[in-house]
Amino acid sequence: MPNNSTYSAWCHVSDEMYSRADAHRSLGNAFQQEAILEIRQVLDEHGKRKKPLDSAIERTGKLVTANWSEQLKIKKKLVGLTREHEALFNFVENNKHISTEKEKQKMLNRLTKSAEMQARVDEEYFNINMEGHQMRLKWENTLKNCYQIIQELEKERIEVLCNILNRYSLHMSGFGQTLKHGQKQIELLVQRVDMDKDIRTLVEENRFSAGDNKFEFLMADYFEEDSKSLMGKERRRESIKLKLQRLEDTIAKTKKDREGIEKLMRMYSENPSFSNQKNLEETEQQLDECSLKLDLLEATFHKLSSSLSELEGKPKSFHRFRDSIVKWKDKDCEHSVVQLTRQVKLRRTTFRSRQSLRASIIYKGPAQFVTQPSVEPPQSASDQVTSTDSTHETEASEQRVPSHTGNDNQEGKIFPDTNTEVFISAHICRFTINLTQ
Repeated sequence: MPNNSTYSAWCHVSDEMYSRADAHRSLGNAFQQEAILEIRQVLDEHGKRKKPLDSAIERTGKLVTANWSEQLKIKKKLVGLTREHEALFNFVENNKHISTEKEKQKMLNRLTKSAEMQARVDEEYFNINMEGHQMRLKWENTLKNCYQIIQELEKERIEVLCNILNRYSLHMSGFGQTLKHGQKQIELLVQRVDMDKDIRTLVEENRFSAGDNKFEFLMADYFEEDSKSLMGKERRRESIKLKLQRLEDTIAKTKKDREGIEKLMRMYSENPSFSNQKNLEETEQQLDECSLKLDLLEATFHKLSSSLSELEGKPKSFHRFRDSIVKWKDKDCEHSVVQLTRQVKLRRTTFRSRQSLRASIIYKGPAQFVTQPSVEPPQSASDQVTSTDSTHETEASEQRVPSHTGNDNQEGKIFPDTNTEVFISAHICRFTINLTQ
């Protein structure tokens, strides 16, 4: 479809879909390589560097906490010893003038031991307090160093994120320009699409010729036609005659039906106001189908008559389908095909424009349910002709002219200036003639 604008537009849309998919894929790969992997590397490196810092802070913090607990414990012990020593000292001072030398010496010894223990615990408390100061300073220095290192890491992380953000902006800018360019191309193509022209081109390229065409139809073949069959000549002759008689009856009935349809066609031609275009096309189709059925019956009758003449030793009669019947064998069975020359009739319909297509899809509310009138049994072609003639005679006697609405007239019109769609109204292979019944 090189000249079809709709097809060309969809081809470009398909290519644009592939281009957009490639653009998305390239953008995703760029994000993966330049953003995700780099951020992941920075996070891994920062995590490795922060881990020993966290361990050092936790270790020094535990030492400070343990020193505090030890200071509180020693302080409590020192306060208790000091209280006991002061009580003992006051007791000695208050009772030394009434005590003997032996008692005085004993109290002095106790006082000396208490003072020594107090001094030892006081020294221990002082040393632990000094160690606490050193631990606290070490902990603070560790915090300062870790803070500075983490601050540098955060600065580095911000720089990396800013660089990635700039690259992301550049990628998105190019990606957006690519999408805008593709969208602009699609909009231009959509504006150039001419649906009416494409449909006209389609109709012209697929137009059927109005001339005669040959079509093949499979015929009914019987066992009696085979000269090599085991059936006797008399039985074959009687069986073929019975089938010929059935074909004659069917041909006579079909001819009568065709005459009725032809009479109805003449009536429609002489009185166009009694019908519309739709009824006329349906009647033409019935006539074509009836003619096809009659041709197939006559071809089958000629084939059976030829078999009977061959069986009786008589010369074969000339028939218009004599050279149109072809036979071929398939394994142990023989098949017959008749080639009929038929005219393919084309029905011209009004083309639906874009406005009418849009109007057809507009919501028009819920469907209205109308009570269906009683349907009478269908009539044959001859009955239709009879009933039509009687109706016309009644109308003529009463001097009434049938009224027609604008829709009926509109339905029967054919607009030569509008575009058309081609429909094959002749259903070529619609009939399967079962002659065995």
